[in-house]
Amino acid sequence: MSEEHIYDFEVFRALVELEINRIKRYKKSNTFSIAFLYAPNLAKEIEEKKPKGLDIVFKIKSHLRSTDVITPVEEDFVFLFFPETGKKDVEKAIERIKKVFKDKEIIEGIASYPDDGKDKYQLFNKLVDIMNKKLIPVIELSSEEH
Repeated sequence: MSEEHIYDFEVFRALVELEINRIKRYKKSNTFSIAFLYAPNLAKEIEEKKPKGLDIVFKIKSHLRSTDVITPVEEDFVFLFFPETGKKDVEKAIERIKKVFKDKEIIEGIASYPDDGKDKYQLFNKLVDIMNKKLIPVIELSSEEH
């Protein structure tokens, strides 16, 4: 399996900025989306490149296009970049991914350009807002259980 579209977060951020600049310059496409998937140890298993981690990447990539990008971050997050893709199509892709990982409770969020932000700061802020709304209750509940 090719790992050519698995990048670190700095490259992910640069891709978002480049895509915005490309859209503004060439006006060929008018949208793209970024998303996160959260599940305990999801990114850690990918980054360790053990058979289970490679299996996770393969399962995620099998539901994405070859141009989509995967970025594992810290232990629990995977960020995804979907060029020329609106929110509804990303929702469909994420639902396919979640069906494959029935053993993991995956929480997701999506932000799309230009609806959720007209520059990289607005877009990332929107994604962070979604993360906070969805994850803070989960984290608080988890810490109460321990």
